[in-house]
Amino acid sequence: MMSRSMPEKDEDWRPKLRRIEDPIAEDCWEYITPSGKQRISRLMVGRPVHYPERRLWYCPVLIEGYTRPRIRPIFGMGPVDSLMNAMTFVRRFFEENFEVLPGVKPTGSRRSRAASPGKRSTLRRRNRPTT
Repeated sequence: MMSRSMPEKDEDWRPKLRRIEDPIAEDCWEYITPSGKQRISRLMVGRPVHYPERRLWYCPVLIEGYTRPRIRPIFGMGPVDSLMNAMTFVRRFFEENFEVLPGVKPTGSRRSRAASPGKRSTLRRRNRPTT
């Protein structure tokens, strides 16, 4: 039985994505970067897409100001695996930053939304490093 090798390190084989055709989740998050800058980024995760050329699946992911290229395909062996890997990627972004507040208004609105009465905030409790 032949084992299937993972794609080579050359990233030219990856699809070049210009937009997310079928988003399944999107939001704007306000956060403080590890360098101490306050930012708002739009996040979007697309529905898993079959990539038959490599017998893989991928979920397109956009995190403004973070993903390179702008829309990054996150791969897996099947549709659920690619979605799980995409959410692990989003989770890593969440954990790398501080005071993350999901559900803020887009950048053009200038101010983040106030927490709804009776709802818990999902603010990160981790403190920023002191310098």
